[in-house]
Amino acid sequence: MKVSVDLIFLVVCFLASLTAFFQKPSPAYLKLFPFYFFVTLLVQQIGTYLSQHSIHNAVLYNVYSIFEFAFNFFVLRLIIQNKGVKGTLLFVLILYPLTACLNLFYFPQGGTFHTVSYAICCSLIVVSCIVYFVELFQLPKAINLKREPAFWICTAILFSYVCTFPFWGLVGFLSTAPPFIIKNLNIILMIINILSYSLFTIAFLCRIRIRKSTL
Repeated sequence: MKVSVDLIFLVVCFLASLTAFFQKPSPAYLKLFPFYFFVTLLVQQIGTYLSQHSIHNAVLYNVYSIFEFAFNFFVLRLIIQNKGVKGTLLFVLILYPLTACLNLFYFPQGGTFHTVSYAICCSLIVVSCIVYFVELFQLPKAINLKREPAFWICTAILFSYVCTFPFWGLVGFLSTAPPFIIKNLNIILMIINILSYSLFTIAFLCRIRIRKSTL
């Protein structure tokens, strides 16, 4: 099986996330990411295998996207301090998986990606990230963003969803697109994944302090 470049970055990101268990103190949400990245790695491998054997993998990615959005909503709720937004995210966190599962199992997508619910959740994720950044700029004292995991995580989430929204939002129309367009879009998606995984990796490594030796 051919190994893609973004898969290598995902593996590096997964290994970097394991450092959350050895750095103290570590926020609780950081310790959840190794499990998230492991599931992501597993889904990507299964999806690639199905695609190479001409088996539809839309159902796999539909189910995974439900898990992905629920996880991101949960993490953002832990990071954001605004009580109103935290309450809204809790409501979404409970309601979204239920409605998404009902949509998948009782209203089959016909082997296509569920673009409508994906677009709605993308918008909610982006708004939540913006809320975090607004809170960050309103803090009474400055913090070192270079060593703030939440900053890098929200940046990675925001960058990922803003950039991939046009791709996954229009994926239903790509079945009739010329092969060279599909190839170029896949390259762009791979670059987005590489940059996103790089930002996540920074989030887990930014707190590591390297001691300088002295004579």
